[in-house]
Amino acid sequence: MAEATAVVVPRINTNDDEAVIVSWAVRSGTAVAADQLLAVLETTKATFDVKAPAGGYVFFNLPAKVTVAVGAPIAWISAEPTAPVTMSGDATTPASAAPVTDGRFSRKALRLMKDHGISAAEFPGAARVEVADVELRIANRGAPAAVAGGSQTPVDAAPLEQTASKIIEAAMLERVYRAAVPSTVAVSIDEHKLQENLKALAAAHGPLSLLEVTIHAAAAALADYPDLNGYYLDGHAFTYRKVSIGFAINAGRSLKVPVVHDAAARSPLEIARAVRELSLRYMRDELGSADQSGGTFTVTDLSGYGAVHFIPVLNQRQAAILGICGARAADNSRDLVLSFDHRISDGMRAASFLREVREALEAGISGR
Repeated sequence: MAEATAVVVPRINTNDDEAVIVSWAVRSGTAVAADQLLAVLETTKATFDVKAPAGGYVFFNLPAKVTVAVGAPIAWISAEPTAPVTMSGDATTPASAAPVTDGRFSRKALRLMKDHGISAAEFPGAARVEVADVELRIANRGAPAAVAGGSQTPVDAAPLEQTASKIIEAAMLERVYRAAVPSTVAVSIDEHKLQENLKALAAAHGPLSLLEVTIHAAAAALADYPDLNGYYLDGHAFTYRKVSIGFAINAGRSLKVPVVHDAAARSPLEIARAVRELSLRYMRDELGSADQSGGTFTVTDLSGYGAVHFIPVLNQRQAAILGICGARAADNSRDLVLSFDHRISDGMRAASFLREVREALEAGISGR
């Protein structure tokens, strides 16, 4: 039998270890030409096409809306019209695939992985993999995983359709919170002082949004808080050399986090221009990988939705995220909430950082 050619998930961005199969463009067993579209995949940063590396017959059995590891095969191209691989469970695995010997995996996890054709590549960055982790991977890929009581699927619920971006987000957050020690600190801002400051800035530069001036204030303060502009990995703390702040946006085109690069070196007006340009690209569905990569800190604004308090969730390879809450009419104030990884910082540092941001928003921001 002729050797088959693997169709692997390409690495589109250095920070993405996984992708979701959005849709297949062909059926398994179909004859395809070289460079013919096979599938559409999505990462946290981009949607992209996967094409046939050679002509022949394509074989796969992974359904749409499953998570796959970057570098892993999702299909095989054979010169013959018969499947050239052993398809175990819902994975597509070469017949000669070597067993997993990685010491990160428990024995029970390895047995379950073998039963379902799951490779070590599907657990990038995990320090330890147990049975529960493998069962979650099986569930995410659409295979039935055992649940409490031994049943295969719940009888009192129906599957909830999720977008590819939400599936990726869930997998990323699971990895982050498996290791992180999340903590939260909040301070209140005097709404009257804040609005007076925004008016003064508008008189000097034109209207600036609360999000834009908060990004500027946070970027300036982070120079004194390297622990909040970094991340914790494998027992070691790291701080980024530059401050690049992402801001969460979700206006009907799925959640994205475009990044204002080198924000600490920009004026409020320069940050405002960057935020507006990135927001316009989001609305036009033109955000590229470079627009969403390299963030060292994140700001998320739910003030426009009337949320007077919420707890932001940490992003991958970041130690902190700042949330902007809506104003409370009762006391004419609003909260700033900082979620942070307690492995790299602490509550007093977080509170001190928030005080500096609050002072900048209430007392005035430099117009440099």
